[in-house]
Amino acid sequence: MRKPKAKLSFQWKIRITFCLLSVGLTSLGVYYFYVASYQTIFSLLQKNLRDVSSVGAMLLDHDIRDAIKRLKKKAFEEAEFNLQVIDSLPLGGSTRSIPPEKVNSIQSSNDFLTILHRLKMINHASYKGAVPLLDEYPGTGHEGFAKGMIGAYLIVGVESLSPNMGMYLVSTDPWATDDGWPGNPIGTLFRSFVPFSKFRHKTYIHNELITDAFYKSLSGSFPILDKNNETIAMLGVDYSVGAELNKLLKLKWICVALILCSVILSFLLSFIISVFLNSSLKSLIEGTRNIGKGDFQTRISVPSNDEFGILAQEINNMSQNLEKVTVSKGKLELEIIQKKQLQKEKQKVIEDLEIALDEIKTLKGIVPICANCKKIRDDKGYWNNLESYIEKHSDASFSHGMCPECLEALYGKEQWYIKMKRKKKGSHNSGTTVG
Repeated sequence: MRKPKAKLSFQWKIRITFCLLSVGLTSLGVYYFYVASYQTIFSLLQKNLRDVSSVGAMLLDHDIRDAIKRLKKKAFEEAEFNLQVIDSLPLGGSTRSIPPEKVNSIQSSNDFLTILHRLKMINHASYKGAVPLLDEYPGTGHEGFAKGMIGAYLIVGVESLSPNMGMYLVSTDPWATDDGWPGNPIGTLFRSFVPFSKFRHKTYIHNELITDAFYKSLSGSFPILDKNNETIAMLGVDYSVGAELNKLLKLKWICVALILCSVILSFLLSFIISVFLNSSLKSLIEGTRNIGKGDFQTRISVPSNDEFGILAQEINNMSQNLEKVTVSKGKLELEIIQKKQLQKEKQKVIEDLEIALDEIKTLKGIVPICANCKKIRDDKGYWNNLESYIEKHSDASFSHGMCPECLEALYGKEQWYIKMKRKKKGSHNSGTTVG
C-alpha cells in the first residue's frame, strides 16, 4: 500500500497553530489597547479644546464684540472675490481677497490690535509655565505653535460664496515670520472641511485631525454671540498635537515590539510542545508500522498518562488480540488441511470398495463356462482360462499344483513316485503336493 505523502508534519502544524493563536490573541489585545488609548487621548484633547474655546470666548467682552462687528464690516467692504480662484480651492486651501496695502491699513487699526491682543492671551495661556499679564504679547511663530501651543483666530462665513467658504478676520500670527510661516492676514479666504452652518450657536470640535502643509492639529470653534443672540463670528482654536502624536507613535512601536516578542515566545513554546508530542507520535507510528507488517509481539512504550499513553495501551491490547487470533487461525487451518486429507483418503477407500463391490457382484452373477475345458466367456464374447478370468475380476492369484488323487492317477505306477510316497509315509500332511 502506498504511503501518503505528508505536505506538513504534525509538529509544524502544532507550531503554526500555536503561533497563530498566540500572536492573534496578543495582536487583538495590543490593538484593542492601542485603539482604546488613542480614543481616550483623542477624547481628552477634544474636551480640553472645548474647554479652552469656551473660556477663550469669555475673554471677548462686549467692547471686543463690537470691535469684531466693525472689523467684519470693513473686511467685507475691502474684499475682492475672484470666483475662478475660489472655486478651484481644495479642502483646507486658502487665498487672499484683500490687497496688501489695504491689509496693512486694517491690521494697524485699533479694533484689529485690540482683538489680536485678546487672541494672544489665549495663545500664551497654553504655555507650560506661568505667563504674566502683558499689554502686548510677542508673536509665537510657526515653531512655537508646532511645539504644542494653541493657536486662536476669528473666522466668519461668506454667505455670498459656497456654504463651506470662510474668511479669517484675526489670527494670532497674521504676519509672516522667519521660520517659514507665510502669515494669515485679514481677508484670507479658505475652504472649510465642514459647512459653516454647523458652527452656529454651538461648540464644534472636529472628530479628525486637520492636516495642512505646516502641522497636524485638532480644531474646534465656538460661536461669538452679540446681545441679540446672533452669531457675529466664530472663535477658532487649533491645537497642534505633534507631541501627543509622537507619544502615540512610541506607543505604537511598543505594541509592535510586544507582538514580535509574542511571536518569538510562542514559537519557542510551540517548538518545545511539538517536540514532546512528536516523540510520542514517533513511537506510535513505528509500533503500528511493525504491527502492520505482522509482528504482533510489538509493544509500544509511551511514558505518559495522557491520550497518547491511552492510545499506546489500546494498540498493545489490539496487538495481543491479533496474536491470539493468528495462532488460533493457524491451528484451524492445520485442522482443515488434516480433515481435507482424511476426506480424500476416505473418498479413495470408498471408491476402491465400490470397485471391489462391482467386481464381486460380477463374480456372483451367472458365469458362462465350458463344460469340457472349463474356459469362461467374458462380456465381450471371448473365452478365457478360468485362472485368467478370476485374476482379472478379483484380487486372487493362482499357484499351480496337483491334488493326491490326480498324482495317483497320473504317476501311481511310476517307480520314483512309489519311492517318494514311501519316504513321506507317516507324514501328517496327507495333502502334500509336488510343485
